Amino acid sequence: MPYLNLKTNLKLDKSTKLELLDELTHLVSKGLDKPEKYIMCRVEDDQYMFFGNSIDATMLIELRSIRLPEKETPKLSASLSHLIKDNLNIPKDRIFINFMNIEPHLWGYNGSTF
Repeated sequence: MPYLNLKTNLKLDKSTKLELLDELTHLVSKGLDKPEKYIMCRVEDDQYMFFGNSIDATMLIELRSIRLPEKETPKLSASLSHLIKDNLNIPKDRIFINFMNIEPHLWGYNGSTF
């Protein structure tokens, strides 16, 4: 159910992407108390992105989930920013995070909706 999409202007090698996807899956699973088997993560690297009229390393993170707990978004923001800073060395002030709560009837899976 949760979907995490990362877009960055950095060019990442395959092993870095796979390690990052694994860590993100664990983080989202723990942060939202959802089984890992339902979490989808995606990394879009080497994007043309400016932030503050600069081409310095930057990232946009989008986290969508059914019944996204609003009270958890500050913790998730901190955890995601910390993970990206530690793994990709992107400063926290160069990361935007969008949280989106999706209504169950608007999320399809396995030929139906939730």
